[in-house]
Amino acid sequence: MVYTNGRAAGNSAVRGPWPARIKPLENESLSSWLVRASLANHSTPSNIANYIWPGWRAWTRDIDRELSKSQIASLSVVSTLTPEEIQNLTLRPIIQRITGKTELNTATAWKWVIQRSTRNKNTNRSTQFCPLCLQTNSKPYLRLDWRLSFITVCPKHNVNLLDACSHCGESIEIHKINRGKLSSCAHCRWNIADMTPVAANREVLSLTEQLIDDMHLAKSDKFELLAFVTALVRRLPKFQDKIIDPFLMNVTENAATARVDEFSGISFDWLNSDDRRLLLTAATPLMNMQPKGLAFILLNSGLSIGLLRNMVPNVPALLEPYFPEGNPTQRSPPRHSKQSIPKPTPKRLVQKRWHAFLKKHGLS
Repeated sequence: MVYTNGRAAGNSAVRGPWPARIKPLENESLSSWLVRASLANHSTPSNIANYIWPGWRAWTRDIDRELSKSQIASLSVVSTLTPEEIQNLTLRPIIQRITGKTELNTATAWKWVIQRSTRNKNTNRSTQFCPLCLQTNSKPYLRLDWRLSFITVCPKHNVNLLDACSHCGESIEIHKINRGKLSSCAHCRWNIADMTPVAANREVLSLTEQLIDDMHLAKSDKFELLAFVTALVRRLPKFQDKIIDPFLMNVTENAATARVDEFSGISFDWLNSDDRRLLLTAATPLMNMQPKGLAFILLNSGLSIGLLRNMVPNVPALLEPYFPEGNPTQRSPPRHSKQSIPKPTPKRLVQKRWHAFLKKHGLS
């Protein structure tokens, strides 16, 4: 393996396979595997990324989302993984199945992917992990599923996922690890596998298991419904005084207690794991209902159809058949009332204005 500054003019390197060629583990993310590969080859994530892609600052990008064909080809040469194996380490195939879209805009955020806020190589709480999973693996690694925003719990160990080191409070940034294992905090060297997780909410666990099962289908309407319900729950506390349905009133009170409306201006995928878990906990009772029952509650909640559509404009396909046709948000044209005949100006007001006019022009 050749170490060179690929960004310097005139520098070049003859690239061949790495001495240590490791295979990805089950459900491992691309970033996790690449960091493990760099440590196995006695290198650093920064050096190995620059070796593969000279001039491209890979760790300032979210490589778990996708790589271009040329980037995959370069990585395939040095790692001996096939392009298909590398593609399966990214989120693109998963998001394509969930959304039913074959074309994903590379320049915009992808729905259901935890957004990676980056400044230089510093990231903000975009990496989730289960300490018990890291403890039980002889080779600790990060799962690709942990990059999905609707997954906030570990179904295997029934605990909440974490996204920061409890010792120093910093985000988990594995691309800054220069030695050791992925279970080491890059900032304080604390073993994050030793952190004590909190038992997960049973209903959220059940919902998460359903979503993981649906995630492997060609396309599931469950995610469109989840987007609708989570958006609705975030807005319900503002209309608490209008709701008359007891079930929805209870959901609204729980959402208000959790203060989910405090981050209503932030996209679900930008929230940290704690806030997303709060929101999912409040939304789970509605997600557990059959579409017909959910539509019945919403239509008899005391909230008008127009208000519901204004709160969450995109009604999912599962609920649309139960909602009245047409667009109730459109206002009916104003009725044209008969124009009233103006009353004559009082005589005293006319005389007052006349005297003022004469005085102004020196005629009085």
